[in-house]
Amino acid sequence: MSSFSIVTDTGCDMPAALAAKLDITAVPLKVIVAGKSFDCTLSPLNIGHQSFYDLLRNGVDVKTASPSIDDYDRYFRRELDRGKDVLYIGFSTGLSGAYNVAKIAAEELRAEYPERQIMTVDSRCGSMGQSLLLHYAVQRQREGASLKETYDFTKSLRHHVCHWFTLDDLGHLKKGGRISAAKAVVGSIMNIKPVLKVNHEGRLEIAYKARGKRLAVAKLVEQMGEHYYPDGNEIVFINHADCPEDADLLARSITKNYGITNFVISEIGPVLGAHSGPGALAVYYIGTEK
Repeated sequence: MSSFSIVTDTGCDMPAALAAKLDITAVPLKVIVAGKSFDCTLSPLNIGHQSFYDLLRNGVDVKTASPSIDDYDRYFRRELDRGKDVLYIGFSTGLSGAYNVAKIAAEELRAEYPERQIMTVDSRCGSMGQSLLLHYAVQRQREGASLKETYDFTKSLRHHVCHWFTLDDLGHLKKGGRISAAKAVVGSIMNIKPVLKVNHEGRLEIAYKARGKRLAVAKLVEQMGEHYYPDGNEIVFINHADCPEDADLLARSITKNYGITNFVISEIGPVLGAHSGPGALAVYYIGTEK
């Protein structure tokens, strides 16, 4: 049994069953729907019969927030009290303030638990890119790597976790302050679908503009040929914002072009979904560079 636990936050969008299989603990971020705050766990958000994405389509006001220091304290302390060290792999600082809150909680607990180690990694990743990084960190942990070895491995691998995605429009990113108003205009012109990536700093970057969703999906597949490790991608993660048919099309196209057949496909959670809006589609894999 490993001497340390891996903790993350729900910015990872990891399916709950996979988190249980990997023994991953996730600190909940917050989503505020029409003024009411919910803990965004890895299980589906309980907001009644209407789907989260239907609420966005209907213009319901949705905001997001980081966990509190007390939230992180509670989750870290639980592992420390079990006699475990902690490796926290958090949501990119380029997308959220959650990691910085976690660092404060970790620093306070180091003084209280001098015999234990708490190490933190800014994943420079988000959504299932963060999950993919966690997947490989757990793999290294289960191979017998120490806390420091897993920490160093994770800090190195984060620069090779590719995030590519397309959105129906950029309005939700603009509303959440993730991009400028000027950049958001592109998504509303002539059925242009922006294709974005997460860069080395863990920030969003518009890479291409495609005319229509099918061409945007084709671009997601095409760019994989320029970056992915042919021998290093035994698994590819895909997620979507209430467009499962598009996710299936993307997986089939990747299989046809690259022979990859091992996928984890899931829905984008409310924290990321509040900023992507309905119709977002993303692929994550290990590549030569982000």
